[in-house]
Amino acid sequence: MQNALAPTYASQVPAGPAQLSAHPLSQDIVRPISLRDLLRIAERYRKMIIAIVATITLGVLFQQLISPTIYQATSHAQVELIDEVGTNQADISSRNAQRVANAVRLHRSRASASRLIDDLALLRNSDFARELGGFDLPEQELRQAAINKVIDMVSVTSEPNSDLLQITVSSRSPELAAEIANQLPVSVGTVRNETSERRREELLASLEEEMETRGETAREAAQRVADFRAENRMLVGAGGAEDMAQVNRIAAQAASASAMRAGSAARSGGVASASTMSSSANATSAAVQTLERQRAELVSEQSKLATSFGPNHPDMVRVSSQLATVDQNLATERARAQSAADEVNAANAARMRQLAQSEASRDAATAARLAGIASQLEGAAYRNVENSVALEQLVRESTLADQAYSAIADRVEQIRSQMQLEGVSTTIVSSAVPDYDAVAPAPLKMTLFALIGSIVIAFLAAFVREFLDDRLRTAKEVRRNFALPTFGMLPALPDGSLADDPNESPVIEDPQSLFAEVARSAYTDVRMLRERNGSQVVLVTSPLPGDGKSTVSLTLAAASVAAGDRAVVLDLDLRKRGILQKLQNNAEAPDLLDIFTGQVDLDSAFPIGIENFDEDHASFVEDIEPGHITLLSTRRPVDDPAALLSSRRLTQLIDELRERFDFIVINAPATLAVRDARAMGQFADHTLMVSRWGRTTSEQMNAALELLGQSVNAVIFDHVDYAEHARRRYGDSVQFYVDSSDYYSDDFEQPQSFTRFKRFLNQLRGGLRPSVEAG
Repeated sequence: MQNALAPTYASQVPAGPAQLSAHPLSQDIVRPISLRDLLRIAERYRKMIIAIVATITLGVLFQQLISPTIYQATSHAQVELIDEVGTNQADISSRNAQRVANAVRLHRSRASASRLIDDLALLRNSDFARELGGFDLPEQELRQAAINKVIDMVSVTSEPNSDLLQITVSSRSPELAAEIANQLPVSVGTVRNETSERRREELLASLEEEMETRGETAREAAQRVADFRAENRMLVGAGGAEDMAQVNRIAAQAASASAMRAGSAARSGGVASASTMSSSANATSAAVQTLERQRAELVSEQSKLATSFGPNHPDMVRVSSQLATVDQNLATERARAQSAADEVNAANAARMRQLAQSEASRDAATAARLAGIASQLEGAAYRNVENSVALEQLVRESTLADQAYSAIADRVEQIRSQMQLEGVSTTIVSSAVPDYDAVAPAPLKMTLFALIGSIVIAFLAAFVREFLDDRLRTAKEVRRNFALPTFGMLPALPDGSLADDPNESPVIEDPQSLFAEVARSAYTDVRMLRERNGSQVVLVTSPLPGDGKSTVSLTLAAASVAAGDRAVVLDLDLRKRGILQKLQNNAEAPDLLDIFTGQVDLDSAFPIGIENFDEDHASFVEDIEPGHITLLSTRRPVDDPAALLSSRRLTQLIDELRERFDFIVINAPATLAVRDARAMGQFADHTLMVSRWGRTTSEQMNAALELLGQSVNAVIFDHVDYAEHARRRYGDSVQFYVDSSDYYSDDFEQPQSFTRFKRFLNQLRGGLRPSVEAG
């Protein structure tokens, strides 16, 4: 919890020999962990580090010395992926990588180890008996132990993107190691083949049985379809588009026949009409053609003669006479040819009329027949449509049965082909040979590795323990976590050193001790918190009971008395019996409960002289005996302390104590135990939180500060083990307290060897002789 006074005050308090607050300029600086910090952590846990290193190293050395001699043999096997045509698929890295990984697992399986034991008869092998330590176990347990031993002996590795396996076997016998390394791929192949064949045979038998069942189902379905078609006279395609196409085709033919019939009738009439329109004007014959050629010749000859002779020339007369004869014969022949042509035309016309009538009759018969057929087909089609639903259901059942049968048949053929070619095989490409150079034990190497590894483990354990330890031990931790100064680190007092009289405190009895010096320094820091002259009320509390707040309260009062001030300790931790109540029982002072109840007034609690009474202020300030600690507490626990703490008499009592004393210490209950300390804060000028060195955790301190709000001004450590603190080497002033031991009357422990060595180095740098400084 941030304290508003802490930053201002930290820059004003001087750093004494027992005050552990850092320099003001370095309070908020967070430094990274340096090599020196790591060495300090190692120094704090050196016993643990030495124990871990010694245990691991000596354990490994002992294990190596008693371990039997181990030999190794290595073989190399190639994993082949054979496809359905017998080709090795090693070039398909993605598929082959998975097969290699599976092969490694199979080589490490218990089934493979069991098969290898049978193949090599290891349970009757004397060398293997040495590995197992004998064959004295029952049969089942012996086999399980043998399998476990074989698995421990075998190491199977593979390189990335490679189909090679490296099989390494460790054994006390080099010959046995080589045998196992060479036999393992063979045994694995046997296990793989047996398992694969057994599974495929079982699957094949099941599939063949299923295929037979489905084949019978398909045959029955096809028979039902055939029977339905025969019963309903439905050919293939009946009742569907085929029927419609056939009806349409016949109807089209009938329509075409009707059209042809009409055309034939029209053509027959046309032919009859056309037969009457034939002409014989151009009729000719062979005689007509001969006469026409003669006439042409005579005309030509007449023309030639006309150019030379007159009409009465004998040649002209002769030609003209012949021409007249030819024209007469030509007319006669033409009349004869025309008559013959007319007869031919009449015969052709009659024949054409007959043919036209015949074709018309044929087309009419064809159209009538096709119309009848179309009508019959249409009726059959309607019947087929009615039966099509049942037929389609039967056809679907038959089709599904055929497909199921085909699928089973294809699967059977696939499995049969795989049983012949496809699969994964492992082949030895480099056999193992016995190697008589032992690989273990290697005491020197393994001990060195164990030493290095144990050092790393020990240092990690030390660092983990350091970082997980949230117990407060230094002012740096308090300043970093809670932004509060530390006013002192009181050394731990030996058990039973507290006297029955608070005035016999070590601060008073042994002013040259380290405890007294720290107490005086802490008191000085507390007195510097005053903002005005006069008495000062300080509340002392702690997170939990037993943290030493009563000791701190007495110590601060003793330091105040040693400084010449009047001090009183007001014990308000009344719920349980503590040190202050024990001291109260030994003192002659009145019980605090009697003062609260009015049975004893405060004036009678302290001896006074009339000559010292101040009438103006009605006080007895000068009558308090100097050098004396006043303790106000109860002789037994109070049943209801809340009633006392909430009464107005407590406020009056503190006001009266302010008039009589310079320094009032309120010993409050533990903050996390009860909430009394928070309520008492209103009576005090300042609040101090006591932390038990090495016991109070950051979590406890944080919870206590949250309850008290921002009223806490500083922290005081109690029960500090200075020797242990110095050994841990936190880098604060306590680390060097041994070097300042001449200033104190305490009987310090001898410094550790590391500290003595460091002092020796410092003396050499300073030019001093070790013997003189030691003396």
